[in-house]
Amino acid sequence: MSGPGEAAGALRVLVVEDDPRLLDILTRHLDRIGYAVRGAGGGAAALQLLEAAPADVVLSDVRMPGMDGRTLLAELRARHPAAKVVLMTAFGSVDDAVEAMQAGAYSYVVKPFKVETVAAVLRNAARELELRREVEGLRRAAQGPFSADRLIGTSAALGEVRRALRDAASVTATVLVTGPSGTGKELAARAVHFGGPRAAGPFVPVNCAAIPEPLFESALFGHRKGAFTGATEAQPGFVEQSSGGTLFLDEVAEIPLAQQAKLLRVLQEGEVTPVGSVRPVKVDLRVVAAANRDLEAMVRRGAFREDLFYRLNVLRVEMPPLAARPEDVPPLAEHLLVEIALAQGAPALGFTEAALKALAAYRWPGNVRELRNAVERAFVSARGRRIDVADLPPAVRQPVAAAAPAREDGAAATEGVAGLSLAEVEKAHIERVLAMTGWNRSMAARLLGIDRRTLFAKIQRHGLVGPLRPGPGPDPAPDDDLNDG
Repeated sequence: MSGPGEAAGALRVLVVEDDPRLLDILTRHLDRIGYAVRGAGGGAAALQLLEAAPADVVLSDVRMPGMDGRTLLAELRARHPAAKVVLMTAFGSVDDAVEAMQAGAYSYVVKPFKVETVAAVLRNAARELELRREVEGLRRAAQGPFSADRLIGTSAALGEVRRALRDAASVTATVLVTGPSGTGKELAARAVHFGGPRAAGPFVPVNCAAIPEPLFESALFGHRKGAFTGATEAQPGFVEQSSGGTLFLDEVAEIPLAQQAKLLRVLQEGEVTPVGSVRPVKVDLRVVAAANRDLEAMVRRGAFREDLFYRLNVLRVEMPPLAARPEDVPPLAEHLLVEIALAQGAPALGFTEAALKALAAYRWPGNVRELRNAVERAFVSARGRRIDVADLPPAVRQPVAAAAPAREDGAAATEGVAGLSLAEVEKAHIERVLAMTGWNRSMAARLLGIDRRTLFAKIQRHGLVGPLRPGPGPDPAPDDDLNDG
């Protein structure tokens, strides 16, 4: 069994015990078995130590002079909610244990106990923390800060988008992102936010079409207590929530005309007046707006304020539809397949060449959103094998079926993989999965449905070479417990 926290550093344990002898025994024993241990003689001293350096687990006595263990538990829930708290007492009972767990304790041990009992609880905590870190890492990789370089595709049209997003990120002007539905306008907005000086601030996305018109003013600009029936307390709106960061107004064309003037004042004066307030509140935010409708035509019809349009249209980024960049469809489909497989906890075995050609040949009126739906349906249909044309939705299959010439034996002609050996197909697929996971071999092995040792052997057999990693030292052995990624 692996030691505590070996993949991400030793488990950090703070022991809080007013009995100096027991405190010494616990800290020395836990230190010997590999934990990073500190000791504190009481609750107040423990809080001081935690302000200087956090702990993963706090092991605390319950009966202590001054601040007792339950009071310390309450303080830790408020100040250090990520720390797991284990309480120990000589006056334990079932009721005490239940009360402690309900108050947020991770576990509960009753004195007298063997030190190994505490060590077993800490091993469980270490395993849970390691799993949580891995899940959070995957979530950050999939949903975290987005950069223009992470847009999938090699087309010239997408290259222009990347350049425009980098230029927009380097300044603080308002940005208008346009393009058909499903082309990734929110991803573009995130790239502007996380690629610029406001990356540390909040990114607040707002779907303007999803807010009922009677609630729009309160939702966007906030309200004060008593402003209307049901306003029992003050509530900051999306504008205030995004101060210091970026407000993303998706489907900005759906903002009611009555509220467009108030948004214009936010952009011009940097202040917002909540509903029910007579005094404006200063805000410091950047606005990125997105529209799939023709705002210029709406201005001509009087359906959108001209002055607001010019305020939003300082920098313009046009997201091209998939039909304009068919060469980007295969790599994007493979990327989406990896995301879907990770979410489902199943291996992603890739597409046949015929399936990739079918995906590239389709026009994708729903763009990336429709492509993701098609890949997810195909993933379910394939059930543990490579996705083929037959697994794709009927609308995607039809152009291929119509274009495929019949052979004398009645089978459709196949291309792409016909000239490749099985080893060459395997090499290409493994290389794609490794590239999509950033050469995280643990993740790639899970997606391929094999163990890491087998993957390492295949990497060597096919002569695959990953990106150069910073830092000295030889390449890891195939069975090293790496913190890949």
